[in-house]
Amino acid sequence: MAPSRSGSKDIILGDLSSGSVKSSRDEASITQKAEATSVEEEISETVFITGWSLGLITFAQCLALFVAQMESSIVSTSILAITNELGGFNKSSWVFTAFLLTYSGLVIIWAKMSDIFGRKRLLLVALILFIVFSGACGAAQTLIQLIMFRCIQGIGGSGIFSLAIIIWFEIVPPRDFPKYTALVTVVFTFSVTFGPLIGGSLTDHTTWRWIFLLNVPLGFISLVILFFLLPTTLPAQKHSATPLVGNIWSLKNLQRIDFIGATLLLGGCVLLVTALQQAADGISFAAAVVLSLLILSGVFWVAFVIWQWFITTKRELPEPVFPWRFFSSRVFMGMILNTFFAGTILTVLTIQLPQRFQTVNGNSALIAGVRLISFGLLAPASSAISATIIGKTTIPPIWHILLGSFLEIVGTVGLSKTPTTYAIAPQQYVFQVITGVGVGFCNAALMLLVPNVVEKRDLGEYPNADESRKHFTDLGIAVGTAAITQFRVLGGIMGLAIVISVMNRAIQSDLLDILPVQTVDTLLQTTEIIHRLPPSVQESVRLIFARGYNLQMTIMIGFAAAQVPSTMLMWTRKPIMVEK
Repeated sequence: MAPSRSGSKDIILGDLSSGSVKSSRDEASITQKAEATSVEEEISETVFITGWSLGLITFAQCLALFVAQMESSIVSTSILAITNELGGFNKSSWVFTAFLLTYSGLVIIWAKMSDIFGRKRLLLVALILFIVFSGACGAAQTLIQLIMFRCIQGIGGSGIFSLAIIIWFEIVPPRDFPKYTALVTVVFTFSVTFGPLIGGSLTDHTTWRWIFLLNVPLGFISLVILFFLLPTTLPAQKHSATPLVGNIWSLKNLQRIDFIGATLLLGGCVLLVTALQQAADGISFAAAVVLSLLILSGVFWVAFVIWQWFITTKRELPEPVFPWRFFSSRVFMGMILNTFFAGTILTVLTIQLPQRFQTVNGNSALIAGVRLISFGLLAPASSAISATIIGKTTIPPIWHILLGSFLEIVGTVGLSKTPTTYAIAPQQYVFQVITGVGVGFCNAALMLLVPNVVEKRDLGEYPNADESRKHFTDLGIAVGTAAITQFRVLGGIMGLAIVISVMNRAIQSDLLDILPVQTVDTLLQTTEIIHRLPPSVQESVRLIFARGYNLQMTIMIGFAAAQVPSTMLMWTRKPIMVEK
């Protein structure tokens, strides 16, 4: 579990072994304060990893996090090359979605499983899965094979992303949280925004297969370093409220796994994203297949919420995947909504802008990646700046989120008005910068808030539970961090599916006005044929695509604006601060 912050006065750990509870509230309060003081003293004496060992572990985690997260965007500038060789441009979004589907659905599950089976053990398993199936993606001979391998690659990537971030909170003291949060946000944003540039360069100078094969040696380096240097028991884990019982595969440990909750969570994500993807492929939302998937997804999500409430308040085992205290926290739910909307904007711009540069402006994959740098540089830079300001000043993080939301609104409004000409208008770069700064401020502030929100505890949190259950608590950082991560990715997937679906419908009807049906179908399979159309028709086709991409940015205005009310859910009379 994640470390408790030194000096915190709101950690309450109960004695699970005594079997008795003080009847006097005053006596209970004295006992709890004494226990909290004891834990604080114990944590203050914890020997954290330092020196070259910490440096190498940090490097390995950054490398693993970079290659795993880069896979969500590196394909954007290579998708045309992939579909030109393997076919199926109208199904090209599945190359993104197949990875993000499992990537988004398993982040919380990996985190909770690592509570039971250990961080290092599961991180190494995730790395091996990611490495092996990255190689398989590079060797794929059909689009279906590639999509299948991307699904399994996403399982490994999900574990890397979830556990690498959690481990940082457990190998460094709380005073270093802002510094490492800044590092995480920089690595995350750099990997997402520079993925297209790397993918474009590899595609132009070698083959698109290297965007997957590159992960094999880089992932192996990370695997070796972590295998030898990362301790099996992390410095802060000795304070876990739920240690392993006996053998790792003992019945007692297996009973702690919330199999039902994990299945409902994954099922809800998969069904929802699949429904949206079907719509993106051109199937009407009113079609039976899409409606049935949406309804089933809703059933899974409702069942998941009910089940988490039940096992949190009524049972001691299994341990809930997403404890009810998160659902009942207005502040945390505001954070979840915020990260969902911010993730949508980050993913859609990173994936769709390079495609616009290639389709509308006739750029190569490499040049399309270069033109995204104005967004790619400012997003991670502003994340680091925001985290530094929060760590060194008394400005509440909520003001950073509000500022970021406002900048996102301004940026997306500007991008939605981008001229539809063949030449790229200079103001497009300006609005990329504004949007990138907004995204960076939101991401950094939300990540830094997690340890300062999820650790808060109230003795009366489980009013219907037995007394020993009321006193039982875990620190919650692992699941809280994973939840923020998972909903950011889920927001990206849903946003991507929505904008692609809307754009495909809009441009298809317009294209049919100037092209025969067969040509339109071929054009939606591969946009490479634009170059083979008569010059006059090319201009009209590019204009139609340009309007479609502008429509996507118009949709993003709504997601940016939605961050304002979700941020207000986080408002408290005394603003939540990041502990120095």
